[in-house]
Amino acid sequence: MKLWIRINKYLESIETNICRLLLMLMSVIVVVQVFSRYLFNYSFVWAEELVRYLMIWMVMIGAARVQAMGEHIRIDFFPMLVGPRGRRLMDIFFRLCTLAFLTILFVKGIKIAAFNRLFESSGLRISMLWPTLAIPTGAFLIILYTLKGLVQDIHQSIFWSKEKLSEVDERLLEEKQMPVSEALPQDPDRS
Repeated sequence: MKLWIRINKYLESIETNICRLLLMLMSVIVVVQVFSRYLFNYSFVWAEELVRYLMIWMVMIGAARVQAMGEHIRIDFFPMLVGPRGRRLMDIFFRLCTLAFLTILFVKGIKIAAFNRLFESSGLRISMLWPTLAIPTGAFLIILYTLKGLVQDIHQSIFWSKEKLSEVDERLLEEKQMPVSEALPQDPDRS
């Protein structure tokens, strides 16, 4: 179990660093493109296309990272009404639906990437395999984190007591309802 936790943390740190790197790279390319266009009246043909492909990769890897943290937008009102064990059952159902969608996305993404390997991008002159490979890669990563959450929910609904489930739910609810002023670090100079 400890090995799985270390692998998971390592994978999450890699994803975070990749997203940071892609965001920095996109920002630099856009700034250089703007300066080049307005100061030197010269525009790079490949810049906009590269930024678009980097953004696709960043969104797919970032979506996996957000899934790992359990921070995708969702409505918690109805699951909290059915009690702790009912919430776990609803989460299991939602995760199974998510897995069905992601499996379709993964399979179709592989097919699209395989088809697009035959084509070349207009500006960069690279195989379209590389931009379209972001879709199945991101779907696969999100599947991994969804499966992790599914296993946790099944384990909790079977083996945890109702009191322990309620305690965890209350703690999560308190964390989510924390005022922004408490969540942000305080500036020591402000009084």
